[in-house]
Amino acid sequence: MKKSCGKKLWRACAGILLALAVWITAAPYAVAAETTGDAKSQAQEIRQIQDNIVSWKAGTEGEKQLLVGDLLDGAGSPGSDWYAFTIARMGEEKENQAAYLSRLQDAVENVYADLEDSKTRYRLSDIHRMALTVMACGGDPENFGTDPDGNPINLIRDTVWNSLWGDPGDQGINGYIWALLTIDAKNYQEPEGAEWTRDKIISELLSRQLADGGFGLVKTDPSDVDLTSMTLTALAPYQGQDKTYTVVNIVTNKEETVTVDEVAEQAFACLSKLQSDDGSMLTYGARTSESTSWAMLALASWGKDIYTDKDFIQDGNNLLDGQKAFALSDGSMIHGLDGDEEETTGNNMAGYQALYGLEAVYRYKEDQNRLFDLTDAETVSEDEINAAGEKLPELKEEDQSDARSGEEVKDAVNNRTLYLTAAIAAAVVLVVVIFLTALLKDGKRKRKAADAMDDDDTDDDEW
Repeated sequence: MKKSCGKKLWRACAGILLALAVWITAAPYAVAAETTGDAKSQAQEIRQIQDNIVSWKAGTEGEKQLLVGDLLDGAGSPGSDWYAFTIARMGEEKENQAAYLSRLQDAVENVYADLEDSKTRYRLSDIHRMALTVMACGGDPENFGTDPDGNPINLIRDTVWNSLWGDPGDQGINGYIWALLTIDAKNYQEPEGAEWTRDKIISELLSRQLADGGFGLVKTDPSDVDLTSMTLTALAPYQGQDKTYTVVNIVTNKEETVTVDEVAEQAFACLSKLQSDDGSMLTYGARTSESTSWAMLALASWGKDIYTDKDFIQDGNNLLDGQKAFALSDGSMIHGLDGDEEETTGNNMAGYQALYGLEAVYRYKEDQNRLFDLTDAETVSEDEINAAGEKLPELKEEDQSDARSGEEVKDAVNNRTLYLTAAIAAAVVLVVVIFLTALLKDGKRKRKAADAMDDDDTDDDEW
């Protein structure tokens, strides 16, 4: 009887150990299956994160939908346009897009009302953003509003082919990136006599590749994740082509003949080295949401799967894992994880860049057009835009959005800070001068010999 019990106990223990062994060996595969999943479940996961961002943003505006209220009235500004662009790409709020186009048309006409002033207030990429938003929402950027002389406004001609702003590269590599994205969004055909052709813009981009394979604002700086990803995104329509480009590299000043694929291979290798262990991307050593979003966009544009691409999985974490690290419980995204103080509130730019970065991956998973391939955008007629505009209340002058780019607003703030600092410094100097002058005069009175003071004026000048 005791032997029988012993055998039963041994068998039970053996069974438990065997089950445990099977569970342990199978666990990694179960986790991997949960992480990778199928394309449909991955797309659903991405859409849920997007919906959370949209709900957060609408909540901050006190609205249930996004393309209404202050965001609608802010058409023509980055903080409104990029949300409108991505909402349209998501296929949401179709009933509000004509109204947004009406407000955006007003903003574009304001740009043309005084072009000379606008050339100083707007970067060329700001107008490219407006053109892309027009396309995404269903408008026609080649016939969008009228200039002061009553002529149809053609944003494609005026910002790329024969740019009224001059060389797109005057603002840096950004200008070439967004010019190329704009003309390729609907595969616009080059007109005869175009100053800025596709080949010319592509050559300008390729000539700016840095020694480490990436791209940046300044040729002497290390590569920047955002700009490298943006360049890759702009070049994506040209992948797989045998066409070569002969350019003079701006860093080495040497002539080289390259293909887009060769440049892209080096650029992706550079990006891979700038990914942190948690899956997020590094901007000059700091983890940021925006850089992670743009890396996702670049990979998706080139048909690379962020869930499985081994070059972009660090310690088991992919780019989406990295992006999730910036998400707050209210659905918003913060900017960075490595600042001096922990960020506890959502960042607007981080929000809209995550929204369109995720949309790029979603569209890849659903086998849809690339994010910036807008040939699938539904059309909204001019009559629909006008009808929607008639229903909108007139914007009060104080409610007009500041359509300057984020960089320009930052510059303006910096300038105001500089002026204020200078004014304070001048006041301090004046007080000190008055004080010293009083001391010198008092010293003179106390001195019996007036000639003991050699040169008061020189002392004041030195001070």
